[in-house]
Amino acid sequence: DESPFNPLEEGRSAFAIQGINIMGAGPSLPAGASGATPKIPIKWESEGFNNTFVELAPNMWSASYKHKPGSMAIMPLINNRQYAFRVKGEDGTEELLLFGVPGKGSFGLNDKCPTEVARDFAASLGLPIKRILCQGGLHVMFLENWLEAFPDAKLFVPGDRAPNTGSGKKAIEKYGRERIIDLPKHGFPELKGVVEFFQFQGLIIHADIPMPEERGDKKQVKMSGMPAMMGKLKPVEPHDEVFAFVPSVKLMIGGDNVAWYFPKGAKVPMMFKMTGNKAGCLCCARSDVMAIGNKEQLEADCKFVLSQDFDQYVGFHELPGVACLVVPGAM
Repeated sequence: DESPFNPLEEGRSAFAIQGINIMGAGPSLPAGASGATPKIPIKWESEGFNNTFVELAPNMWSASYKHKPGSMAIMPLINNRQYAFRVKGEDGTEELLLFGVPGKGSFGLNDKCPTEVARDFAASLGLPIKRILCQGGLHVMFLENWLEAFPDAKLFVPGDRAPNTGSGKKAIEKYGRERIIDLPKHGFPELKGVVEFFQFQGLIIHADIPMPEERGDKKQVKMSGMPAMMGKLKPVEPHDEVFAFVPSVKLMIGGDNVAWYFPKGAKVPMMFKMTGNKAGCLCCARSDVMAIGNKEQLEADCKFVLSQDFDQYVGFHELPGVACLVVPGAM
């Protein structure tokens, strides 16, 4: 039998679709990354759980928030990043574009709600927030938070999943399609060469299950509730995520739950080890939860992402300061 394609074993030390062994494409996809030094260094060391945006590179920032998967008290602490970019809109005026829609803040783990942090940061720069981009995955459950907090902004979503979930339908009914817009496959054409967004499609995942904090619950879920919740996690709905390529720093930003990266030798919680592979890449959902919906689409999107000239990969849930340098043959 042909072994599943593993970008790590091919020297692609970051892009981790095979963390859940979902595609038997063989080791024939293009390498893409050059392994050269990025054009502009990224200041990952500036990240921390500090309830504010920090500069990673010129016109690019990130904010990190403490988060426990599924809002379960027993789960290990992870990151819930949001990225911000200073860009020019179609009318030529500058704006702050937000990429990622974190939840409300995980039951007091963070000092400030992410929507407040984003509003204060935009005000400090004197820039309007006109566009917010959901990274897809399970974060479609958080749309209403951001629509309410930024009434003048449009929220762009990946179109396979978001408009068809319970949360998505509820948000559309309340705010309308003039504010919730399907992201084109290749993002915003006017941002070519600045930050290039791309919809990653072809997977299916479980139905929309609102997180406890989004339902208004006052306490995190205990271990006793976990088996009941996990019993509902069967792949039945399309699952699409949004990737972003930042050419100036040769960075690929992954989607919500396709892959998380942990450095080789890092201490990884046992719960996460159960979802990963020997090469050090993990997915938050095992293959019986996230599965192939359209293999041809999945393979095509893998090829496209891997064909981009990136040297570093990072997602949304790695701990602050953790990214992966992509060097052919490094592992």
